[in-house]
Amino acid sequence: MSTESDQVCSKAIVREIKENYMFVEMTVSSACAACHAKGACGASEQKKEKLKVFCSDPSQYRVGEIVDVELKQTLARKAVLIAYFFPFLVMILGLFGIYAITKNELLSIGVSFGATALYYFIISKLKDKLEKEFVLTVKKSEF
Repeated sequence: MSTESDQVCSKAIVREIKENYMFVEMTVSSACAACHAKGACGASEQKKEKLKVFCSDPSQYRVGEIVDVELKQTLARKAVLIAYFFPFLVMILGLFGIYAITKNELLSIGVSFGATALYYFIISKLKDKLEKEFVLTVKKSEF
């Protein structure tokens, strides 16, 4: 049984319902979207993300309904590591590692970017496996 503290939760709107899953739409905001000066600086960003969420009984939901989309906090941390930390590590290690060996700045930058691109290519090929591991759940919103 899970507690509220081990879940990362966001509000979403049900856009499409299928047999054993549904598509929901979430508004994702940049960190500065809530800033009082966002109108002046133009750095704030909001975009809509369409997510596929598996559900055992999608008939209890209707299109347009606001729901809570949840992900276990441990999986959220793992997702951040895979999407941000490891590619940063690959880029930095490639940059300094190749530079230490060759003393060629341009080569080390190229290898660093190439290694990071290769990392993201591998992640894209593992998409199906990762989708099975990072399971989003949906529940009625208490809003």
